[in-house]
Amino acid sequence: MKLVKKALGLQLLWLLFFYQSYAQQGNPPPCSNVQEIKLDTDPLRRRILADFLGACIRNKEFLPKYDKGIIHLYQYQNAHGEECWLLMPLIDDSYKDNPPTRFSDFNGDIILVYDADSVGHPYKTTGDIAARNRCLEQIIGDRVFTRPPKRTRWTSMVLPISNRRMNEGNRRNLTGNGGDVIIIFDKKGGYRKSIPV
Repeated sequence: MKLVKKALGLQLLWLLFFYQSYAQQGNPPPCSNVQEIKLDTDPLRRRILADFLGACIRNKEFLPKYDKGIIHLYQYQNAHGEECWLLMPLIDDSYKDNPPTRFSDFNGDIILVYDADSVGHPYKTTGDIAARNRCLEQIIGDRVFTRPPKRTRWTSMVLPISNRRMNEGNRRNLTGNGGDVIIIFDKKGGYRKSIPV
């Protein structure tokens, strides 16, 4: 009996040692085609990201019912030389059209990080896009919906003057801002928010 307790104690001690050394090493990403970076390098950036994620949940941009949602972050410098972040909530796999080379894990939420031009348009991805998408699928998992192929749909609407029937009805993705926000960091250590046009 004493021998069994001693063996169990040694196994428990070994597990604790393994867990501690594993925790010290961290849990690296499952693939190397996309680099993990740290975005919350100071309390201000941490608060900005936490506030944005909270707003996405409150405003239902992340569809809590389906537990979906990741963030696109476009990093750039504006015309005044200020560092900017364009933050956009996303619930589908449209990232696959232009997969980024970097991502961040912020408290369990995935943020895809892009470099962008001075007005926030992301640069086009180069390299092995298929390999990068396979890597991102492992990192993102089921956090996004898979987009179905585009199809036309029926509508009863008729075009004015020509009196021809329209090919398809209204699209929802052309209206509203969808929760996007621009964060502009000033040189004094503060920031201001702006809504993209």
